[in-house]
Amino acid sequence: MDLSEQFPDAEIFLFLAIMHTFTRLRDGDQIRKNTLSMLKLYAACGADLRRFNIYNPADIPGHAQLNWVLTCTTIMGTMERMHSYKEALDK
Repeated sequence: MDLSEQFPDAEIFLFLAIMHTFTRLRDGDQIRKNTLSMLKLYAACGADLRRFNIYNPADIPGHAQLNWVLTCTTIMGTMERMHSYKEALDK
């Protein structure tokens, strides 16, 4: 939030990192509760909810489409070095 004070005219974007929940969490009510919790967390950290642009990537088809393209073009060697990929394999 310090950057928002240093640059009062800057346009600031925050996103709700919930797309990964679609592969792990199937309960729509729980996803909505988690989303609200994230918004509350942003507010508690000092984000001015009237000034900051907070968006949900799941509402923007281009995010999922780009993810699909990148997934199709990522080589296994790169994936095997990613911590999140290793964690998913362990589960």
